[in-house]
Amino acid sequence: MVTRIAWIVAITLGLLGGGFAFHFPGSYGEPVWSVGAAVFGFIIGAVNGLFVGALAWMALRLSRPEGGRLLAAMAVMVGGTHALNDGSSTQLPFAIVQLLAGLVAAGTAAWILGVRRPSAIAIVGFAWTVGLVVAGWSGDILGLPLTESPLGWAQDHAWDGLVTGLAWGIATATVGLPGMLRPVGPSRLADERFPT
Repeated sequence: MVTRIAWIVAITLGLLGGGFAFHFPGSYGEPVWSVGAAVFGFIIGAVNGLFVGALAWMALRLSRPEGGRLLAAMAVMVGGTHALNDGSSTQLPFAIVQLLAGLVAAGTAAWILGVRRPSAIAIVGFAWTVGLVVAGWSGDILGLPLTESPLGWAQDHAWDGLVTGLAWGIATATVGLPGMLRPVGPSRLADERFPT
């Protein structure tokens, strides 16, 4: 239980802090597709992802190989989300952009993290999409940003990070993703028999 709570806290704080500092998940769309905006979005999103991954690495006390995989996965996941949001055309509905981000998350979990259970991969992608959509829509309901200023936008994106982090962190903790990140060995087998 402690491991799962540490995971949720690390993911949520990382995305919230990244939202404030790096405007996670980025602005939504340009009038037309913008490769330049997508590339820039990927870069700042990847930096945010490294921050999230570092917090989760410390929270789970992973070894270097597992921690390195987690860093790479979070950089791709958050970077891909940021790129999609920054570079997409506003002609594409918001929910579709977030569904694509969920597919990036699911693919990243399978590819970089080596998650093999189809149900876990589906939850990784679905929870990422739901978190992003709920964050965006609830932020609109709250009237975010409160001001059209850098601080107002930072607060808006911090909200996005908070909601997405909670949704994704709780869902992935529930399906056991933190335990899947640990190497197979006696300590992991004990964790699976006696989850914390």
